[in-house]
Amino acid sequence: MWCSSAPFSSNLSECIIDMTIKLQSELNIRQVADLKEELSAALNTDDSLILDASQVSATDAAGLQLLTAFIQQALLKKRSVEWHKPSECFLSAVKQMGLSESLNI
Repeated sequence: MWCSSAPFSSNLSECIIDMTIKLQSELNIRQVADLKEELSAALNTDDSLILDASQVSATDAAGLQLLTAFIQQALLKKRSVEWHKPSECFLSAVKQMGLSESLNI
């Protein structure tokens, strides 16, 4: 569900590593436990964190609650989280739940 890629740099100290976490098409209570493990592991790296919500076609409150907690933990650890092409379905659910600000999206 996640992958890391590092752009080539001739100077290793300038090498930035991004960790992209690809959210499944269904972001709901059935996926929360597995996704929570993945998100927790991501917070324990030094990688830049990117959440790919481009394929999300259904979500529920449990999925959004997990992502909100993840963003809060990232902020506490002074980690930035970027969003990659969130789907219209995902953006609509976030807006309906009033979580745009909490999710920084």
